[in-house]
Amino acid sequence: MRNKPCMTAADVRVIAEACRAEAARLGLAVSICIVDDAAQLLHFERLDARPSTIQVALAKARTAALMRLATGSLEGRVRENPLLMALDAMPLQGGLPLFYADEPVGAIGVSGAVPAQDDLVAQAGCDALARLSILNPEPRF
Repeated sequence: MRNKPCMTAADVRVIAEACRAEAARLGLAVSICIVDDAAQLLHFERLDARPSTIQVALAKARTAALMRLATGSLEGRVRENPLLMALDAMPLQGGLPLFYADEPVGAIGVSGAVPAQDDLVAQAGCDALARLSILNPEPRF
């Protein structure tokens, strides 16, 4: 049997606040979704974004969590092999996996801006989790 770290509600609040602050700094109206490593919703926030961003942010987060990679990395693969869309994946920038102590703990999905800006907002959340890891290097089980 092995133990694995998981995000606490406090961790999720710190990650969400970092994403929210980056979106505000960039002047973006986006939706922010944070899921656990099983792609189940932990946090959702719509910052004056269009309603269509809700499902896209969730799909980006779910894809990043289940595939454990950045959703933007799928763009080229899908272009070369469109049949990959059958995987129900979101191959657009803005979904990033979250790791704690080198273990996957979830993902962030952001939608509402241009894809590169969605990625910047999500990266702010990843950076916040990395700072938490430095402050508290012991995995939370």
